[in-house]
Amino acid sequence: MDNTTYIALSRQQALWNQLEVVANNLANVNTTGFKGSDTLFSQFIEKSRSDDRTFKDKVAFTHDFGLVRNLAQGTFNYTGNTFDLSLQGEGYFVIQKPANGSAPAQELYTRAGSFTINGESQLTTQSGQLVMGTDGQPITIASNNGDIVVQGDGSIKTRDGRAIGKLRVVRFEVERDLKAVDGTVFRSDAQQAIDMPQPKVAQGVLEDSNVNSITEMTRLINVNRAYADIAKMVEEEHQRKRQAADTFTRQVAA
Repeated sequence: MDNTTYIALSRQQALWNQLEVVANNLANVNTTGFKGSDTLFSQFIEKSRSDDRTFKDKVAFTHDFGLVRNLAQGTFNYTGNTFDLSLQGEGYFVIQKPANGSAPAQELYTRAGSFTINGESQLTTQSGQLVMGTDGQPITIASNNGDIVVQGDGSIKTRDGRAIGKLRVVRFEVERDLKAVDGTVFRSDAQQAIDMPQPKVAQGVLEDSNVNSITEMTRLINVNRAYADIAKMVEEEHQRKRQAADTFTRQVAA
């Protein structure tokens, strides 16, 4: 196997990884608060070990070295549900993964504000993470509080004006450094979260996924075509080598 095949395989591997990213984007096109991703590619240069080649200085391989998250805000969808909340502009809701055995509670961040009330009257995400308040405690909303109003700054009150709590909303200096826990939940390994005293919270509204299905379908078609083209090239190169070997063998036998 020579450099031609190695280069082709490196490109195929990169395309396969890109295909997985595109497929994940398409699978989450209707997921509240989802942020799409794309692969980052670079040219990996390696010097040729042979002095017999015409182009002996370097060989270029394809290398995908990471993902880039699309941080653009998704469109807003009015639901009218009391605990459907969204953030306009920057910011993340602070949620907490409860302690489990020896694993301590973990602070996480999300823009997917489709919240609900659990059996202990606590505001949670759909998967059970606790929604945190500015006092550092989970937000508790008793069933006898009646209608709940969430104001633009994140303050939660009853219809008659009695304060219940305030949503903790934070931002980050380098948002792209957040690590994805799943498609809509993130953690921060290095940065300190910066509290936002005046976030822009909307009640009864959800932020949709920022994935454009038409764009992703176009990318999917392009990736599949590129992969097929490279597979064809590898097969043609294989046939060329076989023919060259057969010709050489016949000449030696003659």
